[in-house]
Amino acid sequence: MHPPDPSPALDRIVLGRSYRRAARAVTSFAALVLPSSCVACGQEDTSLCPACRAAFRRATARPFRAEAGAESLPDVALGPAGLPGPGEGSGPDDGASYGPLPVVAAGRYRHTVATVLLAYKNHGHVDLAAPVQAALAGALHEAVAQLDPGRAGSDPARPVLLVPVPGRASSRRRRGYDPLLLLLSRLDRTGGLPAGARLAAGARQMAPAARLADALARGGPGAALRQALAARGGSRAGQKGLGRARRRANVLHSMRGVSDARALLAGRDCIVVDDVLTTGATIGEVHRVLCAAGARVLGAAVVAATSPPRR
Repeated sequence: MHPPDPSPALDRIVLGRSYRRAARAVTSFAALVLPSSCVACGQEDTSLCPACRAAFRRATARPFRAEAGAESLPDVALGPAGLPGPGEGSGPDDGASYGPLPVVAAGRYRHTVATVLLAYKNHGHVDLAAPVQAALAGALHEAVAQLDPGRAGSDPARPVLLVPVPGRASSRRRRGYDPLLLLLSRLDRTGGLPAGARLAAGARQMAPAARLADALARGGPGAALRQALAARGGSRAGQKGLGRARRRANVLHSMRGVSDARALLAGRDCIVVDDVLTTGATIGEVHRVLCAAGARVLGAAVVAATSPPRR
């Protein structure tokens, strides 16, 4: 039995009207004592000036397919429209073509978009949640429209499940919040999720000790040693700064399904949700967990995607 997750209760507090009023008052007072500056251009007395906010909005206004160049995304069977075929998630289809799992991104991870996301995720700028939330909403709506054409909202009893990439417990403790879940909670509370879609927890991070035990059971002492070395190499900065192979090794078999995952996910259509697409290793790990539970993964949606490497 796992202890209850306090994140939903904390989200209700943070997103409540009383908290927001108090936060605005504290922010106004702090601006007098400790003047802030725009995270992108340095203009004083604002975290994101109107010009940079407009630049961020323009850069994330046209969601696009971003799987090209993400070399750690899983290969899936694709139908004639370039979307996962009806058998995807349960086994390959004879005669089907194959390609990377489709991913829809709101914008490119560069310039103002990268600066705003870094400030929001790693520098405590939760006041930037509103523009990032709007960008994610655009990507989610486009993903549901592209990846599940003609069926979104057709059966309210079986909505498309939006499955967020689970954050590390150490990252939540360091930041004090889960950036992705905060955005999705705000969208859920304000009715900003796509019609015919709802949030669902499908995967969770494994504790380091559990990962070692799992590696030992799967591949013996050699696999456990490789797991320990991968965890040591990626523990300080997470995925940031790691190459493609190291990213893949860092997240492989790092997650497992939530309790009663098969009962919740078997036969259901899912879209994985993350903040940034780099190599696709993290999305690939969630894809593995969901498919193991019998789900059909339609694709993924992200706020931003890095540019494909130039060869």
